[in-house]
Amino acid sequence: MLLRVLLVEDTRERQAILTSLFRDHAWILTHTAARACRLLDVYAFDLVALDYNLAGPGTGADVARHLRSSASAAARVVIHSMNPRGRAAIAELLPDATVLPVARIARSNRALRSLRAAITDGDLAALRGAISACAVMKTLSAGP
Repeated sequence: MLLRVLLVEDTRERQAILTSLFRDHAWILTHTAARACRLLDVYAFDLVALDYNLAGPGTGADVARHLRSSASAAARVVIHSMNPRGRAAIAELLPDATVLPVARIARSNRALRSLRAAITDGDLAALRGAISACAVMKTLSAGP
């Protein structure tokens, strides 16, 4: 199933990870809250990957507030911010969102493939399992 994906991220390294994760889908990448909100005004996305700290004025929380009243209000949301307070602010606005910091996505090729498959299949249970696997890999890679 081809998904329409909005990627909201301002850091080039993380942009590369996200575009790789969603490479089999139709995605648009933006690095500002203002542009993300404009895109939400004119397109209906199936999935929104959202960071908190963005270039320019505005944050991922501003995008989350806008998303709730947009054509993409029913989209699945992945909060990939590395900022714990930012993640919490977005999660409070979008309680059904999945929290998956981008560092967990990049831990291994296996995790990336597993996440990609779960996203493509639209299987939320598999997505949660893939997210859990990423969390376990992070713990294992930290070591004693």
